[in-house]
Amino acid sequence: MPKSTLAPGLAPSPTELMRSHGAANTTVLDRAWRQGELIRVVPGVYAPVGGWEALAPWDRYLARVHAVSLANPGFVFCGATAAALRGVFLGRQHDPVLILDPDRTSRVSGVVRVLTSADQRAIDEIDGIRLTSAADTAVDVARASSPGAGLAYVDALMRRTPRLTAAQLRAINESRLSSRNRRRARWALDRATGVPESVLESLSLAAMEFAGFELPETQVTFLIDGAEDRIDFFWRSRDLIGEADGAVKYTGELGDPTKAIVKEKRREARLLRRASHRIRWGWPELREVDPLIDILRTARVPRPLPADPFLLASLRDALH
Repeated sequence: MPKSTLAPGLAPSPTELMRSHGAANTTVLDRAWRQGELIRVVPGVYAPVGGWEALAPWDRYLARVHAVSLANPGFVFCGATAAALRGVFLGRQHDPVLILDPDRTSRVSGVVRVLTSADQRAIDEIDGIRLTSAADTAVDVARASSPGAGLAYVDALMRRTPRLTAAQLRAINESRLSSRNRRRARWALDRATGVPESVLESLSLAAMEFAGFELPETQVTFLIDGAEDRIDFFWRSRDLIGEADGAVKYTGELGDPTKAIVKEKRREARLLRRASHRIRWGWPELREVDPLIDILRTARVPRPLPADPFLLASLRDALH
């Protein structure tokens, strides 16, 4: 599933991109494309077929954004496209690349959608790429996304940009001349903290609220036998630990998976000395929502409110 990154700067292209320039270079690239060795990402920009086919859908979107930037260095990226460049994207690989141009009429051209706005936005230039500021991007995606996705975007952007505050983002939202989707954005902006450490955690919190469950404390640290163990969620009323696990620690991406499993088992033993119960879930349970609800219900998490079918449906749609 889509992920957010915490590295400084912008998220780089996940695959090699080659731009045509000059007659000889263009002829070579065009020949390789016709022979099936390259894929044309956008007119004038190519990528190796093998590298492209290995990309996850959200990485293909990011590569397409970088390809548009190579072909059009003066573009100002905005909305979900600016968020993708800042390390978080929850859309689909064929979503349009969004650019901001107040002097044009909003239109779609190829993979690019040109957006206009009467509101001024701060523009950053990072690694030679121009895009809306983190604050304006957060408000834009909160307005354009479903509530759960908006929360995940804003949490991730706040996490990447510590100077951002929820109060600042709410003020920007209320000050915009356009009232379109202002109320929609309020749901995410009123709840965003930047504390959840992953998109999975933010979306899990949204699912819990939509389903009517009591919300847990987030990122709680326990000191046990001299070791600090930080957990994703803690329901103090139930003495219950909850963890949203992307399973990365077991893939080898973060080192020897066998050592990771042993370390996790030791951590689990410590935590079960501190709390009565522990539940876990991952992307498969969240994506379908109902399995996560069953896990929470079985663990007897308090459910003081009725579920909101509309908001749950919006979350399912955002995850498929």
